[in-house]
Amino acid sequence: MATALSAFYPWVAVNCPGVPTPVMDDAIRRGCREFCKQSRALVEDKPVVTIVSTADYAPTLTASTEVVAVMRFYRSATEDLSARLQSYIDGLAVSEGKAAEYCVLETNPLSLRLRPTPSSIETLTVKLAVMPTQTAATVDSRLFDWYVEGVTAYAKSWLMEMQDKPWSDAEGAKFARRQFDTQWSAANIRRIQGYADLEQHVEMRPLA
Repeated sequence: MATALSAFYPWVAVNCPGVPTPVMDDAIRRGCREFCKQSRALVEDKPVVTIVSTADYAPTLTASTEVVAVMRFYRSATEDLSARLQSYIDGLAVSEGKAAEYCVLETNPLSLRLRPTPSSIETLTVKLAVMPTQTAATVDSRLFDWYVEGVTAYAKSWLMEMQDKPWSDAEGAKFARRQFDTQWSAANIRRIQGYADLEQHVEMRPLA
């Protein structure tokens, strides 16, 4: 679901009164984008359906989002494709078979290149860390429901750093930036723990 930028206004205005709406929107978008870049908090799983003899694929993104990073590219819960540099992938002899490796191409929107080139149709999954675009009018609701304090802390710090404005506050900007760093760091730790807290099965062996 999507949330309008205006939902964030009260959180910012309490410390930055009188900010014009276009400037407020810009600050909030910047806050959303920077929070996503630092925390990798917004993750989407996208299907990649392979086509015979086709190596390059561009996953369809949610409207008004762009990619921060490819977090994982996998065939199943236990079988990941290996990430490689494009120079490595392009240096391999072109062959067809079961895709085992991939690279991220330097393109916008995101494009992925597989090796070997798929020889059959199958559905792979790419896990993407995403963020709103620079012109987004709405943002993923998770940014408001879960991360509003981090997003608005960055927005406030960016606004307060402006000089000769009614809302200028150099010390307040430093404090807001520390709040932002605390919030994105905490979100990042929770994300990592979420991936790490998987059930482990250990085979018990008798002592020799």
